[in-house]
Amino acid sequence: MKKILGLLVALCMGIPAFASVTVSPTRIEINANKIKNNYVTTAIEIKGDTTKAVRYRAYPGYFKISDKSEMIMLDGKGDIHDISDRIRFVPSEFTVPAGKAQKVRVNIANVKTLPEGESRAVLYFEDVNAKEFSVPYTGGSGIGAQLLLKTRVGVPVYVDKGNFVKKADIEYFKIVQQKDGLYTEMKVLSTGNSKIRYSGTYQIIQGKKLIAEYPVDGNVVGDNNSYVARQKIDTSKIKAPGEYTLRLVFSYFDEKDNRKNIKKDAILRINGEI
Repeated sequence: MKKILGLLVALCMGIPAFASVTVSPTRIEINANKIKNNYVTTAIEIKGDTTKAVRYRAYPGYFKISDKSEMIMLDGKGDIHDISDRIRFVPSEFTVPAGKAQKVRVNIANVKTLPEGESRAVLYFEDVNAKEFSVPYTGGSGIGAQLLLKTRVGVPVYVDKGNFVKKADIEYFKIVQQKDGLYTEMKVLSTGNSKIRYSGTYQIIQGKKLIAEYPVDGNVVGDNNSYVARQKIDTSKIKAPGEYTLRLVFSYFDEKDNRKNIKKDAILRINGEI
């Protein structure tokens, strides 16, 4: 019988809870230009299992945001934007009683020596004691393996310093036909040296009349990166075939925390019965 060690991971780019673990806040964003000292101190609250005490350990790692808007875990050795070696936890290992919460202080040192632009780390909170599960043989009885499962939650940390820029553009915006309906497709460009986080609305218009409005599925695009976003078009409020304007109102905040809007239109043709 084999023993296999597995790891369940939640990387909180906006995910409030995973399994029996809840963290708050789910991400940390810091403008180092506003820091008077050479360090940053913040805190994260960990809520564990409601039925039993769980022991956790805290440790940092490094990541980048891929062109699929996913957190990719990397060895940051040699990367000047990796701040994982500057992070300390107090406490670094702790027990959370059943139904209770524990605050962990996070210290980031030497922020004045960071390079310009965005630097990153991920804060991991991992249960110390692996949970053991029996995995049966496929197609038969008995136990084929014992799965040792650990759970950890990852909280991303972003630190902007110096002349950092958050700038977005849309390379193209179009409507595509898929088997299950019509979708929008757009390529979002993040051309600055710090990520952008976008949201917005879609408007369906005929002539000067607003037929429907619904939210854009927001996401994150890494610095000097791009992301192709697809979203199904909500045609539930269109009552008749015809030609409509589908308007994208794309919104993000720049490095000065000013809201920026980009508008793009596409022709939406509805044929047949509604």
